[in-house]
Amino acid sequence: MRRALLTAVAIAAVTAGCGGGGDGEPVPPTVPAPTPEERAAARPPDEAGAIEALLEERVRALEAGDADALARTATSKQRARDRQAVRWARGLALARIGMVTEALETTQGRARVAMTLSYRLRGMRQPFRTGRRITALRTPDGWRVVRDVPRREPLPWEVAAFRVARAPHVVLLTPPGVEPSRLASGLASAYREIRRALPRRELPATVLAIGARDARQTEALTDRIADGVVALANVVVTYGPRPALAVDRVLAQRMIVVASRWGALPEAERASTLEHEMTHTALDPDSSGRTPPWLSEGIALYVSDDDRSTEARARAAGTAPATRLGAISKPGSIFRLDARGQGAAYAASSGAAEAIVARYGVRGLLSLLDAFNDSTIKGRPGRATTDRVLRRTLGTSLAELDAAVAGGG
Repeated sequence: MRRALLTAVAIAAVTAGCGGGGDGEPVPPTVPAPTPEERAAARPPDEAGAIEALLEERVRALEAGDADALARTATSKQRARDRQAVRWARGLALARIGMVTEALETTQGRARVAMTLSYRLRGMRQPFRTGRRITALRTPDGWRVVRDVPRREPLPWEVAAFRVARAPHVVLLTPPGVEPSRLASGLASAYREIRRALPRRELPATVLAIGARDARQTEALTDRIADGVVALANVVVTYGPRPALAVDRVLAQRMIVVASRWGALPEAERASTLEHEMTHTALDPDSSGRTPPWLSEGIALYVSDDDRSTEARARAAGTAPATRLGAISKPGSIFRLDARGQGAAYAASSGAAEAIVARYGVRGLLSLLDAFNDSTIKGRPGRATTDRVLRRTLGTSLAELDAAVAGGG
């Protein structure tokens, strides 16, 4: 616009000079001052605004399931990925896709963007949020995306053409080759069992589960899984300030089942596995960043009716290696153990949960879980804080609970 305005002024001056007559100097023409709109159009383009508009266009195209529109925002290699993503997303009934740009940097016609993409599956109130890294280039046709990848976990429609199956309180995604009915029924039963075991606990209205075809597909969804894992809670949260480290925001709340492994289990183990991991999926958003692993695992073992307290007593008596609760009171401590150590840790966790329920009921178990969110109880995650919370909430110490696990009293 600015170039066109200057050209018009030059033409007007030449015309006046050529057509001027009479004695004396020619009079310069009067040129109207640019309007605010013309001044705004004459400014250099707002690169950040243009990139934001490009990303918003991509979001709207994905929500509409318009592969051509999404591909027009990208370059050749990314276009192919975009078209496949739209094809695979069509079976998911996506709704309310949004984005928040967290960082945007432009250098010499190249832009790097960190953003969070949010989406819902129709019928679910809980949104899912995932980080993305985007690279864009300025081309003769404007800014175009050359790379759009996950910061951590990929979107389901980047992994396979999942389809939706529904059961009471459950939305299940399954890829081609996985028959959903038996798994959906098992998940619905698991939800009923959790509600029965925890009658006063507010559970999510609907739980999202993904029935991954095999371990390889599960790793594509979650990065890595431990050997032999059949199902896992895939919950991502951010925590608030110390000391409570209460959950500030739930980014994703879902569980993943390795369908090939789950289907090979005996029926009782299939049910127990789903109940265990769905308990984690439902309760993790209520758990503080300082909740001890033995408590989280103990609750899941209790709900899934996987009572290992007899094993814990036998280990304490010296028949096999045992673990004291203080050693597994720091977040992540159980999962840093080898398989043998984890066996001892799960037995101790079960023994602790059973001992608490025997003395204080299920309400005592859940009161303890909630107490780690109490900012009036000071302390960092670990043994000392766990002991402090136990004393404040249940009137017992960590050492006394260890004794109850060992003696069953």
